[in-house]
Amino acid sequence: MSTYPRIENPVQHLPVIGEIAAAVNRVNEEGVLPKTLVNLVGLRVGQLVGSSYFTARQLGDAEDTPERLGAVATWRTSPYFTEAERAALAIAEAVHTPNPTGERVSDELFDEAAKHFSDKELTVLTAVLGQIGYFIPLALIGNPKVGVSFAEQWQK
Repeated sequence: MSTYPRIENPVQHLPVIGEIAAAVNRVNEEGVLPKTLVNLVGLRVGQLVGSSYFTARQLGDAEDTPERLGAVATWRTSPYFTEAERAALAIAEAVHTPNPTGERVSDELFDEAAKHFSDKELTVLTAVLGQIGYFIPLALIGNPKVGVSFAEQWQK
């Protein structure tokens, strides 16, 4: 496994990538969802897709306890999460995990999330998951250095 970025500054080859990245990074700029919740969801998706970059980035940005961060992979049985956080983590897993037997986000799962989040919050959660989804190919294919932001390592 390589430990260096495979793609040197993707924006130099396709400038619109930077524009899209700037736009999707604003999905929660109003703070509709707590930063801790957004970090938990990002951490879980990083774990699911097997991205050291995403996982390390979320851990570095987290304003949470080590116990909660360490328990994200086992959130279903961990006592550290609220029902709202569990609903968000379940939605994140459903969206970012293939389901060969049916739909990913069932009506029951959506209804559970809707008990804890307003329509606006659900929309922002959806956008946050889309934001993460946008960066997954860049992280998995481009192989950015762990602990270094996209912008810093692709300055060339």
